[in-house]
Amino acid sequence: MWNSDGANEKTEQTFANQALNTLSVYGTRTILSLRTSFLRSFNGTKILTESEVYPLDARSVRELCDVWITDPPYADAVNYEEISEFFLAWYEKALNIHIPGWYTNSKRALAVRGDDVEFRRSMFDSFANLLDNSNENSFQIVMFTHQNASVWADLASILWAAGMRVISAWTIATETHAGIKTGNYVQGTVLLVLRKRSETEPVFLDEIAYQIEGEVKRQLDSMIALEDESDPNFGDADYQLAAYAAALRVLTQGPIHEIDPEKEILRKRAPGEVSPVEQVIRNAVKIACDHLVPRGFDDDLWKRLSPMERFYLKGLEVESHGEYRNGVYQELGRGFGATEYSDLLASTKANQTRLKTASEFGKKSLSGDGFSSTLMRHCLFSIYQTVKEDSTSPGLTWLRTELVDYWGNREKIIQVLDYITALGKVGSMEHWSRDAHAASLLAGAVRNDHV
Repeated sequence: MWNSDGANEKTEQTFANQALNTLSVYGTRTILSLRTSFLRSFNGTKILTESEVYPLDARSVRELCDVWITDPPYADAVNYEEISEFFLAWYEKALNIHIPGWYTNSKRALAVRGDDVEFRRSMFDSFANLLDNSNENSFQIVMFTHQNASVWADLASILWAAGMRVISAWTIATETHAGIKTGNYVQGTVLLVLRKRSETEPVFLDEIAYQIEGEVKRQLDSMIALEDESDPNFGDADYQLAAYAAALRVLTQGPIHEIDPEKEILRKRAPGEVSPVEQVIRNAVKIACDHLVPRGFDDDLWKRLSPMERFYLKGLEVESHGEYRNGVYQELGRGFGATEYSDLLASTKANQTRLKTASEFGKKSLSGDGFSSTLMRHCLFSIYQTVKEDSTSPGLTWLRTELVDYWGNREKIIQVLDYITALGKVGSMEHWSRDAHAASLLAGAVRNDHV
């Protein structure tokens, strides 16, 4: 297709993302420039070992193996059968000539789709069969990426019911292209390493809660320790994936009294119903949200902020990383228990979601419960007044007269204002530049304020 970007016009591959998009602009080339596409030369390579390739349904495998490496369907994230049919339209006749006996059907009817019970049943049958065809000390590696907690809950129940235990998990950066790293994509894929579960003594669900908290924190700390500040390997969504994976490690270690995973995956659920496994995984995200303190904030101060305040400040950090997906803010809302956050958003469009600036809030939401009564909201209004009057006096007066226990909260106010000041130095946060400058002036005024 033709990319009409004025600065760099060019032809590009059809699959600009993980979907088959209808083409409205076609790229064209001369006959001579197409020569390598039609007359491509491939060098042959000898494989000096025995190998066999079978195009089989995973449920039909009958070969014993030591290692199984799988990249299963990510529920409804990618329509693989649709993509395969696109290529078959071009290659069907050629396949019969060059590889006699090879099938030329997309196998759409066999596709494992994210369609509720059928998806879970197909995945369970596949993994259970692979386990049946495994040697005693074999293991499986499962690559998985999805941002929906319910999908991860399904995966946990499927692997658990199949008799496997997650013994290790790691998020690797799979999207290294500069354009993808800054766009609407998960940058990492979780690699789960599984072995046959041997633990038979059941435990109660509340017994594993503290184990999940420790495992989530350990997973996140190990990733943060390897992070490159100048060129981050992981985005905020990837840390959520890591929290999901850490929860799976604990959940699948043995039987749990309150949950029968096989019944759970085959049970028809009511719309909006949250399963016990999904609730555990959502709690893991909450632990991750609380643990990932924004840069520049004191840990003790962070814990003393309300859920809505933490949601807003963490949302600003997410936005500063170029993240504008609505789903990420939904996960943050669930993680912090901040469900009524829609009034805090300046835009709710799918890939343009962001929070309101101080000036965009203006005089709105200054009374009532929730975010309106928080220290964060008072700080934002004082910034708005500083911008409006081009002076720190109205903002400082508001904080001193309207905020409960101004002197007791003075250090907290300074940290909040310093954090907003830093936003003005981030390239993707130009819309905060004026308010960030006002925040820096106001922070100086609060620092120098005295009785």
